Amino acid sequence: MEHFSVNAALLIRMLCTAIVVIGVSWSVGAFGPIIGGALAGLPMVMGPAFFFLVRQAPVDFVSLTATYTLISLAATQAFVLAYLFASRRHRPLASLAIAFGAWVITAALCRMLPPYLWLGVALFVVVTWGAIRVSRPFVDRTAGTGGKAGWPLLLLRGALAGVMVASITTASGWLGASSAGILLAFPIGYTVIATTIHERYGSASVIATLHAALLGGCSLAVFCFCVAVFVQHMEPMVGLLLATVASMLTTTALVLRTRLRRG
Repeated sequence: MEHFSVNAALLIRMLCTAIVVIGVSWSVGAFGPIIGGALAGLPMVMGPAFFFLVRQAPVDFVSLTATYTLISLAATQAFVLAYLFASRRHRPLASLAIAFGAWVITAALCRMLPPYLWLGVALFVVVTWGAIRVSRPFVDRTAGTGGKAGWPLLLLRGALAGVMVASITTASGWLGASSAGILLAFPIGYTVIATTIHERYGSASVIATLHAALLGGCSLAVFCFCVAVFVQHMEPMVGLLLATVASMLTTTALVLRTRLRRG
């Protein structure tokens, strides 16, 4: 019976994560690269991961993991920027390999930093500002996606994202807060979005999407910061819910900002 409950929990984690990843990835194809990039910043993998982590881990562990995840968002931004530049001359798999290399190097450096919340905020702001600035000249704001992403590919990648979250949250006890936090910041959602848009619509669309996703990452930073703080001062599940709301409000503000600037 215990073995069955463990398997059921893993299956639920995989399904919840896959559904969220598929839904947001579909939205990117449906609404275009600029709006889609902002939507890509929703905590579509982190949300389900921290939900299960809150249910099984002590509050201090959850807060420390969220702090490490916030610090590691600098590596996520490095991944996005590297894919953006690589996609100008390379096909999706080669671009993904280059972006993954950038993530590994940056994540290794992030792991050496002390787990201070203010450090994570400062690092994210500096890296994001620099990445947006250097990539802006390469964005074609007339680029479009012209349709919706293919469902078979989204289902496959959503399933892979579910496997990842289920594995990390289950193994968090022996991974430790630092390793779990860094792995939770691994950009599996951006991997799905970038390769899907790149394969179907070309480099101009993926560059526009990822440039918007750099700013959209602010929603992830808000989520991590709020989780780290809220779970320490209120009932953890309520804190997680408020962190999710704060992240969604940030995404909403970014989408409205984009619409106003385009209008």
